Amino acid sequence: MRMSHVYQPVMVMTLLKRHGACNETEIAKSILAHDQSQIEYYENITRNMVGRVLLGHGVVVRDGKTYRLSDFDRLS
Repeated sequence: MRMSHVYQPVMVMTLLKRHGACNETEIAKSILAHDQSQIEYYENITRNMVGRVLLGHGVVVRDGKTYRLSDFDRLS
């Protein structure tokens, strides 16, 4: 299914969940949450840009697709 096929149903679903009214930012967020291509795009950015830099600086560690803050248990 192309993403364009779910725009209208997602908007209607969002309006129903919000008791019939919702601002355009929240509707846009709902549409974005259902757009797998955008999720994959930002997973790629996380892996190849942001994650790589934070790994290099020792801020995070990576286990498969999971990132964890280094020494999280010692933070106060």
